[in-house]
Amino acid sequence: MATEVADRSRPPARLALGQVRYQLTLLLRSPLGFFLSIVFPLLLLVCLKVIAPSRPVDGLPYAQWVTPAMCAFCLLNACYVAVITSMVLAREEGMLKRLRGTPLPGWAYLVGRSGSAFVTSVIACGVIIATAVVFFGVRIVWHAFGYFAGAALLGVACFFLIGAAVTTVVPKTETALPIAFGTMLPLAFISGVFFHASHPPAWLHDLAWAFPVAPVARAMEDSFNPATRSWPMSVPGLLVVLGWSVAAIVVIALAFPWEPGPAPAARGLGWLTRSQPGHSLSPGVIRRRPWLEEAPELPASGPLPQPGDESG
Repeated sequence: MATEVADRSRPPARLALGQVRYQLTLLLRSPLGFFLSIVFPLLLLVCLKVIAPSRPVDGLPYAQWVTPAMCAFCLLNACYVAVITSMVLAREEGMLKRLRGTPLPGWAYLVGRSGSAFVTSVIACGVIIATAVVFFGVRIVWHAFGYFAGAALLGVACFFLIGAAVTTVVPKTETALPIAFGTMLPLAFISGVFFHASHPPAWLHDLAWAFPVAPVARAMEDSFNPATRSWPMSVPGLLVVLGWSVAAIVVIALAFPWEPGPAPAARGLGWLTRSQPGHSLSPGVIRRRPWLEEAPELPASGPLPQPGDESG
């Protein structure tokens, strides 16, 4: 009883910091999370530097451009992909439901998750930049490094909020990783994270800049350009990032799932999962139950048929 009273007397900020430490511990114990957040972007940086042409990009050496682009990719992995997979796993294992019965407020759990994603992003970007400086001759533009940090911070917040909102449409653990990568990789390609497109089609450019990946990635890339002297993110790009963040906050506030089972958005598709005679309901799957359809009809009155009786 004394322990419970002591736990409830802890300030929420301390509970949130404890959640950050706990989530970082889980990441270190998860080979997949560590690989996606740090190792995968580092391997991609090395591969792109080796196979990509050596021609300059916007007047910069290729390595000078691809290094901040891979940092943006780190943010996507740590704050979007890892958040979706880990949150859905925690929900389906009943961890989030149990947390609702503890003194930890819901917002403190989300703050702890975002703090863990932030620390992971800082470590991953540090590894990427250090590797590029030591092995590829990349120079850090110190007078614009504050812009790089500001754009990265916006990306961390926006990508985390969108990742948490996407969990409302992920029905089960097995679909979390395909949904995360299936939505992230196409946006990364059209947003110039992997390759620089000098003159993309107008419709493709407009489509990319309707999502927050392109503004964040471009601002981080421009921050490694020595010619950058002011905040590199345009006002329309900033409004896109803020708009997606606000929309994600609304979705989280209204529909964030704490209990196992189909996510709220999936449960809204009632016509897909409504039970029907002769069918068995599971999330998104309708299975036949032939024993209900093939069972012989019983007589309305009279004695029940006995085994061995032959009907005339």
